[in-house]
Amino acid sequence: MKLNIDKSKYPMRYVVKLFCAILIAGVWACEDDLPGVGSIPDLTPPSANFGYKSSINDFKEIEFSNLSISANQFEWDFGDGGTSTDKNPSHVFDAGEGTYQVQLMAKDGNNLMSDTTISVVVVDELVPEFLCKSFECSDRSVWGAFSGSGSPTPPDGTTGAKIESASHLLDQTIKVTPGQKYNLSFYYVSASSVGDDCGDLLIEDPDNSVTFVAQPMSLTSNASDYVRVSFVINTTATTENLRFRLTNGDVTGRYDLVEIAKID
Repeated sequence: MKLNIDKSKYPMRYVVKLFCAILIAGVWACEDDLPGVGSIPDLTPPSANFGYKSSINDFKEIEFSNLSISANQFEWDFGDGGTSTDKNPSHVFDAGEGTYQVQLMAKDGNNLMSDTTISVVVVDELVPEFLCKSFECSDRSVWGAFSGSGSPTPPDGTTGAKIESASHLLDQTIKVTPGQKYNLSFYYVSASSVGDDCGDLLIEDPDNSVTFVAQPMSLTSNASDYVRVSFVINTTATTENLRFRLTNGDVTGRYDLVEIAKID
C-alpha cells in the first residue's frame, strides 16, 4: 500500500506515527481474516461402530459391544423407544422377535460426532457360547484350572491357557440346541515337537453318554505359532448340553479362543 502524504504540511514525527497506526491496524485486520488461529486439528475424529449378540438366558436381551474409536460419549437409540448412554449396554426388546434399527451416536471431547445404524435381528434361538473363551477372565473356575500364558502371543488378547500338569484341565459344559450342526474350534500350540501329545480332548453329550470327539492333541510343528483346529458336531435329538474337556499330555500345551457356531 502506497501512502501519499504531503510532508510539507506535516512534521516527520506525525508521518511516522500515522504509518505505525496504519501498520498495526493492518495486522489486526489480517488476524481477523484467519479463523481458528492457535487451534489444533483433530487428527482422529470419532467413528461409530458396534456388534451385538443375544443373551444365553433370554433371546430378547441383546448385549451390545461398542467398537467405536476416538470417542468417549455415546447415545444409543434401540429402535423400540429405548435409549442408553452406556458404553456397552444391554437392552431387552420386550416385543420379541423382529428386526430393529439400532443407532449409535459417538462423540469425542471436541464435540465431533459420528453415527451408525445397524439392523439388529432378534430371534428366539439359543446361541451357545463358552464362558471366558479367550481365558482372560478373573474367575478361572469356569474352566477348571490352568496357568495363564502370554508367550507365544495368543491369537486373541494377551492370555492363553497353559496345561502342563495333572492338576490342570479345561472342562466346561454349555447349553446347545438338539438336532443342530455346530462348528467347534480353538487354537493351540505345543511347547515342543518331541513327545506323544499335548493333551487329551473329549467333546461329548454328558447326559446321554454320546461321544462326539475323543482324541489326543498332536504336537504342533513348532512352539512359536498357534494353529487352529475345528470339529463338526452333530447334536442328537436329545442333546441339550455339550461338554468340552481337555486334560494334560506329556508335552505342555497352550490353548486359546474356544468358540462354537451354528452351521446353517
